[in-house]
Amino acid sequence: MIDTLGQIEASLGGGVLGVAASFEDEAVLYNEEIVFPTASCIKIAIVEEVFRQGLDLSLPIEIRAEDFVGGSGALSSLTPPVNLPLGDLATLTLSISDNTASNACLRAVGGPDAVNARLRSFGLTETTVHRPIKFALGPGDPPHTATGTPAEFLALLGCLSEGTRQKMALCTDEAMLPRFLAVNPFADDLRTETPPFAVVHKTGGVTGVRNDVGWISRGGRTLAIAVFTKDTPDPRWTPENAGCVAVGQVAEMLAERFFGA
Repeated sequence: MIDTLGQIEASLGGGVLGVAASFEDEAVLYNEEIVFPTASCIKIAIVEEVFRQGLDLSLPIEIRAEDFVGGSGALSSLTPPVNLPLGDLATLTLSISDNTASNACLRAVGGPDAVNARLRSFGLTETTVHRPIKFALGPGDPPHTATGTPAEFLALLGCLSEGTRQKMALCTDEAMLPRFLAVNPFADDLRTETPPFAVVHKTGGVTGVRNDVGWISRGGRTLAIAVFTKDTPDPRWTPENAGCVAVGQVAEMLAERFFGA
């Protein structure tokens, strides 16, 4: 298995692959302690802090000028003033990875220090939120919104509340973990046969980075998994990016191993 992971890493063209996965009493680890940019996977921790603080999800939150940011999501295209319930902002953060909603949630919980304190209480020492999401960086700004390790994100999955899990279940991005698996997130709505696999997850991507963290389930058995990539030279912002494909290949390989897919 390690040889296969090495081959997948080689497909990144000089990039680095990190994997931390667990299935029942077996773990799969590869570069699991290396620190990666988390990209939007850190939004899991931000939303978890909303639930951990017991904040009123119906509380209307005004989207301030400093919250608005481009990239993924829809709120940045709306006309201010915008007010949405905190729970809706959490939904947008994890379902469509809305950057503006994420910044508003981060502000609502008290900023990076609050999220980092929670992460430390979970025993996670490497995973850190450095700043809100922004693209126009100043000279003193950290280069990445957050950094962390695959091993710590695997551990984070075990700490999550049911509220965060439910929000992650709304993610329909199929470019990575679900890529090569038989999934259909709309099966219930379409009243079609339940597919063999279900994937509850959160993706993340910035230049050179493609990550995905969550659970792959089949027949009542579940694989917890965190797959990170960095330094991948492929510049494409499409599902065919080498990082996306590599994450999908890892998920497919582990599904075949543990579920006989």
